[in-house]
Amino acid sequence: MPEGDTVRRLADRIRARFLDQRCVRSFARDPRIAHLDLGGTRLIDVDAVGKWLLLRFDDQRTVYGHLRMDGRWDLGRRSQAPEWLRRLEVEFESGWMTAVDMPVIGVIATEREADIVGHLGPDLCGEFPPDIDAIVSRLDADVERPLAGALLDQRNVAGFGNVYAVEVPFICGVSPFQPIGSIVGLDLIVRAGSALIRTNAERGPQNTTGRRLHDASHWVYGRRRRPCPWCSTPLMGATEKETPWQRVTTWCPNCQDATPTRHVDRARIDRALILHPARKRFPAEARDSAPASDVEPPRQR
Repeated sequence: MPEGDTVRRLADRIRARFLDQRCVRSFARDPRIAHLDLGGTRLIDVDAVGKWLLLRFDDQRTVYGHLRMDGRWDLGRRSQAPEWLRRLEVEFESGWMTAVDMPVIGVIATEREADIVGHLGPDLCGEFPPDIDAIVSRLDADVERPLAGALLDQRNVAGFGNVYAVEVPFICGVSPFQPIGSIVGLDLIVRAGSALIRTNAERGPQNTTGRRLHDASHWVYGRRRRPCPWCSTPLMGATEKETPWQRVTTWCPNCQDATPTRHVDRARIDRALILHPARKRFPAEARDSAPASDVEPPRQR
């Protein structure tokens, strides 16, 4: 499933290509938007909130969408996908934007966008760094919840998907099954995850190791039964039917053993990020729990 950084990059691409252009014509082939005609309207803003894409037009309407597992937007030439998969086609002055196989798509008055995204927690990939304390407070509201499940709950923090729910606990040396209330240094986990996803939103792709930055290089995600890259212990895994949060996961039983109380390993985070550009967003000040706004400027749009 595309995560917050993927959707943010998509929003930035659409903004760069079509912002302020008028729609020449549009075709809607989804019952949820069968009435939609964008012809003559102008695209005045493009945004992403968590995993939601928001396309704002000058008629005070917003087209919203969620990619889930299989959806995508084709930009440029007219999409070659089968017509029945092209849920929405919009022709602008310089090309086409096509929603292909979108599982969630709709249109709403711009002033009512909160009906779609108002329930979300702080946005990890927004223009400004997220409020770390607010995220930690939301996570702490359910002390028995496993770490990975809490990170995936978009009501706590908007943007993390399963790649980060696997990789961030490994980087921090904490089991994905560790109960939230038993973790000392929860803010460091959030800061490390925020640094990674915001960096990847700007650079792409979803790289968590700092190696081969042009590839989606991961420490343990999708590496079940392979040796741990840190201690060589065989990695363990669980399917979506075996985890309370209904997603696959991978962890090292040695590096990430579950204990009654778990302290986040600050030195391990430093070592894990040493090759990654995200280290610039996780400096010494962040390790001392400085406010996020003190260690990172707003995103450039």
